[in-house]
Amino acid sequence: MIVLAATNPSYNFPIPRGSFFDLLFHQTTLTLQVLGLLHPAFSITLIGLLIIIIIAFAANAVTERLTSSKAGGLFTAVLITLIGSYLFAAFVRLPFDFILEGVPIIAALLGAIIIAVFYTLIRKQSSSKKG
Repeated sequence: MIVLAATNPSYNFPIPRGSFFDLLFHQTTLTLQVLGLLHPAFSITLIGLLIIIIIAFAANAVTERLTSSKAGGLFTAVLITLIGSYLFAAFVRLPFDFILEGVPIIAALLGAIIIAVFYTLIRKQSSSKKG
């Protein structure tokens, strides 16, 4: 039996340690814990959140192309991207993924697209039943 142990390459932007930008982008975090259920709590740095926002734009564009309807505004797209990327990165390990500032890019994009497509189709289906 052959077991492949591949490590995903990790990249960080060259920000000098101890500088203002290090404080702003690497040491400023957003932590989320819902009813004490997430152990450890979901935590993302400011630069990781900016990367998630860029992925949200891409996922929203792909979702609009697949379903002919956007998932929502920027806040909804970012929220869907955070949920999708967290779930996909937590449960799926891709051997070809790369990590940029702590964010698995391919897993985040795939998770965001899958969750956004399902969200859009369910929302579209429920709105057609009302009318």
